[in-house]
Amino acid sequence: MNSGIELEKHVRQVYSFLLNMKDEGIVVGQDVRIFDKLGRSHQVDVYYQFEKAGIIHKVAIECKDHGRPVDNGHVAKFFGKPANAGNIQKVMVSRLGYQKLAYEIAEDNDVMLLTVDDLPRFNELLAERLKAVALPDENTVGEPFWTIMEKRDGRVAGSFFAYPHPTTNRPEMLLFFSKYHAERAFKEAQLSANQWCVRGMPQYVFRAFLLQLELFEMRGCGAAVLFAPPGALKDKPFITLPASREDLIAEYYKGELPSIKSRI
Repeated sequence: MNSGIELEKHVRQVYSFLLNMKDEGIVVGQDVRIFDKLGRSHQVDVYYQFEKAGIIHKVAIECKDHGRPVDNGHVAKFFGKPANAGNIQKVMVSRLGYQKLAYEIAEDNDVMLLTVDDLPRFNELLAERLKAVALPDENTVGEPFWTIMEKRDGRVAGSFFAYPHPTTNRPEMLLFFSKYHAERAFKEAQLSANQWCVRGMPQYVFRAFLLQLELFEMRGCGAAVLFAPPGALKDKPFITLPASREDLIAEYYKGELPSIKSRI
């Protein structure tokens, strides 16, 4: 049997992303103590709560990283743990699934049983987060960057154009300090206006860029800032500066940005 700590961390990160698609500020805790009506404390692997329409929603999640499917005894024990702590939704996440009787106990006691495969992967979460916020249009101004984004069916899709570095051939997502330079690069790359477009990057779009960049860097790729000095001849190539996610956050991003390093 594994300690389960890594699974707890993974589950906490997934739910944190799910609950904060629009930066709602919902805190998802790991290894939390909750108290019942009699003042007794109970340990919960992952826990969160939020208020909506005047109602407080509470969710306790038990993580099981056993070497075999979870049996009915573990489900019953989990159900009894927060039974006197108010109206709490109970969820169990198992790496290897559940035995038949476990499903029966869960159904009788309103415990939701999930496996790791039921949880969305981080690339899916990133895509959903992009759908949850307003994507930039042609009037959006960069703060401070501009970039080239993918279009699908005439609308911005949320993914970013990457181009091989002229020396290393490493794919890099591109940033520009001006719309003019972004449009010039767009033309030089001979991109289709039906598939790609130039967009300014306000901070909420820059945040999505940085989240995708972390995945990009984990795959050996990166980002680069392309610029030309004022007054440079139009036929002169861009100066290309590699830009790490860490440096971009430190110098250009306003606010906190979570890391998504985990099993994907």
